[in-house]
Amino acid sequence: MIVDSHTHLEMPEFDDDRDKVVERARNAGIEFMVTVGTNIAYCREVVSLAERYDTVYAAVGIHPHDVKEIGKGTYEEIRVL
Repeated sequence: MIVDSHTHLEMPEFDDDRDKVVERARNAGIEFMVTVGTNIAYCREVVSLAERYDTVYAAVGIHPHDVKEIGKGTYEEIRVL
């Protein structure tokens, strides 16, 4: 089994062809992908993508570069996601 353990399918660069990217990965033998949210907005998106695609899983967290954006309730929302 091949798993791509670190993708960023939530990034806007994939907005135009995300479905095709996931399909190409499947066709290439990638059985599962983990897409990683790095800020709260991207975390929401990765969870949505994991709900949309049966081969995509979400990892949520805050990248050190984005810590300055943490607001009240961020960690609670991360827990919920």
